Amino acid sequence: MYASIRALFLRELQTRFGHYRIGYIWALIEPSLNIIFMLILFGGFVHRTIPGIEYPVFLINGILPFFVFRKSAMQALGVISANKGLFSYRSVKPIDALIARTFLELVLYFTCYALLSFILAWLGYHISYSNIILLFVYWLLLFIFSLGFASIMLVVGVFSKELNKLAPPIFLILYFVSGAIFPLHRVPEEYLIYFMWNPVAHLLELIRHAASPSYDTVNGTSFWYFLICTNIVVFLGLLLYRAFSRRLVKTK
Repeated sequence: MYASIRALFLRELQTRFGHYRIGYIWALIEPSLNIIFMLILFGGFVHRTIPGIEYPVFLINGILPFFVFRKSAMQALGVISANKGLFSYRSVKPIDALIARTFLELVLYFTCYALLSFILAWLGYHISYSNIILLFVYWLLLFIFSLGFASIMLVVGVFSKELNKLAPPIFLILYFVSGAIFPLHRVPEEYLIYFMWNPVAHLLELIRHAASPSYDTVNGTSFWYFLICTNIVVFLGLLLYRAFSRRLVKTK
């Protein structure tokens, strides 16, 4: 299984970026431009409303983790069609291709996260490294959660082609309600409880607090809630894959 995932990972890397080094650079430029755009658009007034964290630090600890989750789920929709011919080999399974794609998204965005964090620290922004192990744990949990959710998307997407059209607007809504680009502190208390049903919002708050301990997480933020949701999502994803794995390969 390791050999299969490794080969599929290298194949995804070559397919995604080809033989051109500019492809690797673009993987870092794309989220950076997104962050710069948000800084220009909202930086003038949002930073005054965020307790204990500077807005650029707030953004990179929200946008980049969310992109891992979103891209992993979106990439899962094309796993079967992109690797259809390889599944004729008994050693290659759909779950291998899914893990390879999800891990690639993690590597790309975590590399971008590390580089941007270094640049912000060099520019004088306050980023704490006292909780670096905790940050690694949160990113690992992000990978596991994204993999579980991507497993669900993999199975549902094969049998429901409409999901390919519904997914982009759904994730656009999640982009805002997860607090990736604006502080959930601005949400009135009576509505905040609905936002906090979203497990991704909890993880983004925890990552920001780890990167900047002076940051006050919103009321209701819970590590255990996210952990429970991660277990549920992974269980459902593996259950669906177990039930439909043979049909996934045979589906035309």
